[in-house]
Amino acid sequence: MGQSVIIVNRRGAITFADSESEHFLKIPAVKVLGYTLAEVMPETRVLEVFTSGQALCCQHILGDQAVQAHYLPLRKQDTLTGVIIYLHGAEDEAEKEAAARAKQEEEAARVLIGLYEEILADLPLGMAVVNREGRIVMLNSLYRRYLGIDGKNPTASKLDGQLLAEVAPFTRLPQVMETGEGFLDTGVRHRGQTFFLAETAIVSRGSVLGGLSKLLVKEGVEGQEFQNFMERVRLLEGRLMFYKEELQELRRLQAPLQEMVGEGASMQKLKQQAARVARGDANILITGESGTGKGLLAQGIHTLSPRSGEPFIKINCAAIPENLLESELFGYEDGAFTGAVKGGKPGKFELANGGTILLDEIGDMPLAMQAKILRILQEKAFERVGGTKTIQVDVRVIAATNRDLRQMIEEQKFRLDLYYRLAVINLHIPALRDRREDILLLAAEISKRLGLKYAHTAPRLDPLAEEIFLTYSWPGNVRELENVLEHAFNFMEPGEEVIRPEHLPAVLADGMLQGGVTVETSARPEFLELDEAVARAETDAIRRALRLAKGNKQEAARMLGIHPSGLYQKLKKYEITE
Repeated sequence: MGQSVIIVNRRGAITFADSESEHFLKIPAVKVLGYTLAEVMPETRVLEVFTSGQALCCQHILGDQAVQAHYLPLRKQDTLTGVIIYLHGAEDEAEKEAAARAKQEEEAARVLIGLYEEILADLPLGMAVVNREGRIVMLNSLYRRYLGIDGKNPTASKLDGQLLAEVAPFTRLPQVMETGEGFLDTGVRHRGQTFFLAETAIVSRGSVLGGLSKLLVKEGVEGQEFQNFMERVRLLEGRLMFYKEELQELRRLQAPLQEMVGEGASMQKLKQQAARVARGDANILITGESGTGKGLLAQGIHTLSPRSGEPFIKINCAAIPENLLESELFGYEDGAFTGAVKGGKPGKFELANGGTILLDEIGDMPLAMQAKILRILQEKAFERVGGTKTIQVDVRVIAATNRDLRQMIEEQKFRLDLYYRLAVINLHIPALRDRREDILLLAAEISKRLGLKYAHTAPRLDPLAEEIFLTYSWPGNVRELENVLEHAFNFMEPGEEVIRPEHLPAVLADGMLQGGVTVETSARPEFLELDEAVARAETDAIRRALRLAKGNKQEAARMLGIHPSGLYQKLKKYEITE
């Protein structure tokens, strides 16, 4: 199905329709001019756009086909003169979303494959991957070396697509892929060396996709080299887990700090400061109330920093029991305590080497652990639990807290020396109640995300709901705003596209009552005659516009999308005084 553009004037009459409109309206484009949109599209919602002055997106059924409709206000010198309607097939939208998801998944897969190849190329383990025909897909550098093929060898550039059996006569991958049973040989001889050979089939959903061949020099297994190898494998496995988590946020990471929505002076200044300090290496302390987005700011700083290609690892100091916190941060050796993983485990600082670590809720860290954190900040070194080997790391530390660390220092609950080590740079995120100019902007952005989650057109707030949002104190900040909007999504009826007070949690109504505004959220509003409903809606909208414009009628008229003379007429009609 194609796409079409239709334009209607202030009276709702069609003034333009392109040739594609016939596919949707079933009327030739030249004949549709002069009709009102309601005559050819009974489900049209163009009146809502004229009333609200806001863009609208929804789905209509025209004939027997689902159509996606985008209504865009058309203005001339701040006066709403008409509406542009963009129509396209609903399946086109689904295809676009599917293509976008496929592209994102392909990009994530490409990055992940590149990461695996980089890791495998650095391990002291020869590895080869073949397709279901036994042809080479990937050989890491060590496998090539074991086969006697290096970069200078003419054969090296011709390996991709060649049968592995032709260059590695010892392989049993053809039989392994045929039977599905793995193969292990501890005495493979090739070019004067003895290898351990392990080969397995790569299976997905019951189908063999290819095979994996691994080579390890036998002498290395029996010496210290193998112990070092296993240590590196455990470390890389841990780091790989965090890389996978970061790939899930691939799209967000491409636009650092963008999700910290805010156009007020305080947020703009904070973003500028964050972008500036990201270039350096100094430790950072982020303060702010719970739910303000401290973790998001830390993620943005890491993404903008020279360390962005290395891990960003987060640990919540308040969520881990005190007796486990040290092993989580610094890792442990084999047999360090009962229940320890055999072979030991690297800690978060070790996994973050080269990158950034976020110590969230640092104010909840026990005093005994604070001394150990101080050492790693001073010396960039530590020992694992139960170990004696000193491990050097290069890590940038970002700490975050919603507590008053200076007050805790006075109460001897936080170390003064650690505070000064952490707070080389201090960034404070203001509470949502202190940047009310961003509340409606944040609500709109969150509604868009929730709309995707619930497959629902992003709803708008009605004037009274907006007033509630602007008056409420938001003790839970942005996190509470997200919860309130998700609550509203769950209480809206199918097809509703306006969030009203009855959709909101009762706690918001309580907040409004404390501010002297009466709100009823437990029941639907009473039924009104159409004229009375329009009058009440216009009165509420005009009062709110005047309040936001601080009494400036020219500005209020601009916000309402009407001419100032029209505003004066309505002020007189509804007896609205200053």
